[in-house]
Amino acid sequence: MANLPHYPISKIGYIATTMLPCFMFMLVSIPVKKRNVIQELCLLLLWLIGLSVPIYYAGKLPYVYLISTSVWSWGTSMKMGVWLFSMSMEERRQCPFALTILQWRKERYSEKAKVDHHPSHVYIDFPLAQYIFSTIKHQIVYDLVEIILRQLDLDRPVRLFSAVIYHFLGMFFNLSAPETELPFSFGNVALSTCTCILFLVYVQMQLQLTYDVFNILFTLMYKSLPTLEKWQLGNKAIYTRDVAKTKAALKRIRRIRAVKVYLEQTISMPPAFNRPWCAYSLRDFWARRWHTYYNECFYRLGYQPIRLITMLILGCKPPRWLPALSVFVMSGLMHEYFLYAATGPALYFQGTPIPACFIQFSFFVSQAVFISIGDRLSLSDGFLGRAYAVLIMILTCHLFVVPYLLTGYLYMPRFSFYRTFVNIYQGEII
Repeated sequence: MANLPHYPISKIGYIATTMLPCFMFMLVSIPVKKRNVIQELCLLLLWLIGLSVPIYYAGKLPYVYLISTSVWSWGTSMKMGVWLFSMSMEERRQCPFALTILQWRKERYSEKAKVDHHPSHVYIDFPLAQYIFSTIKHQIVYDLVEIILRQLDLDRPVRLFSAVIYHFLGMFFNLSAPETELPFSFGNVALSTCTCILFLVYVQMQLQLTYDVFNILFTLMYKSLPTLEKWQLGNKAIYTRDVAKTKAALKRIRRIRAVKVYLEQTISMPPAFNRPWCAYSLRDFWARRWHTYYNECFYRLGYQPIRLITMLILGCKPPRWLPALSVFVMSGLMHEYFLYAATGPALYFQGTPIPACFIQFSFFVSQAVFISIGDRLSLSDGFLGRAYAVLIMILTCHLFVVPYLLTGYLYMPRFSFYRTFVNIYQGEII
């Protein structure tokens, strides 16, 4: 029997350790009438611990566990950061930290999605069957993209990108290119770029499926609320002369209806992706088409501080590109955090043929630069705006995709119709 890999901590223990700082933060952050230094220091410590756990265990457990928990740690730590550095005591009292964890896209409502006018006792008939069908459709597309990717030479983008890097650095330093470098020909560039674009679709579908699964779960929860409410209303205690029991039952119903309102608002949000490949400009792609789960945190932790500091120092509003750059810098740091936590220092800093470090950071910073250029050249609409957005994605897609290919992102375990059928065919455990 083959020796099982030895990990410094069990997988369940690691997941619990990663999630613990957030839940401790929920308890310690119980609002008070005024700021308490000891409480603030405890919250700051929990924030730092939440960010540090995936860094400490970087590369020491399976890839899928590390990258998944790093997403959790970064997301919850941003919420902790907003609570610590951006929220007033009045805001804290109105919205406990536990509720902020559930709020990610509150600014993206459409006219059709507004459900506030519904009476609290009226339930919406959300199309669960349609959501399930949509999820299956996205899963099939996801599997098809993976099948195509596995038939392609996934080393091609890495070898081509490393050849470009070594050629560029060789102009300034005495560096020799690795033997595996790829000739810089039109055919290789075209095939490599197509592979990267397809990989971007793969990542988009993975995020879309995550959104679909949560949407189905929220819909199932929502459809269970009428039964739960009827059970409370049918409780004999509510019709008795026991005022205390009646008030308690009505209080539980109010809580159920508060959950109902939250689920209605969440389920009724626009889709995670708004046809990103139809964006009419690069700014439109990132501001409205791609998912905006982190935008509120980026705005409060990146955009607002930069804007405030600039106004205090210079006495005027910052140029339009500066706050936008701060948001993309945070996004770049976030993706570097994910990669480092998933791979560890050896592969991240010393991988071959090139290390994975700071490549994705360069991608996101470049987007801010190109958005600013597009604004200056008035490439914000029409054919030229679309062409410019497509051109920039073609020119920069390697910066986003190559680090994932270097770290084996495509091969981490996940649910797949395709993989399930292959395992059944091969007689393996599903």
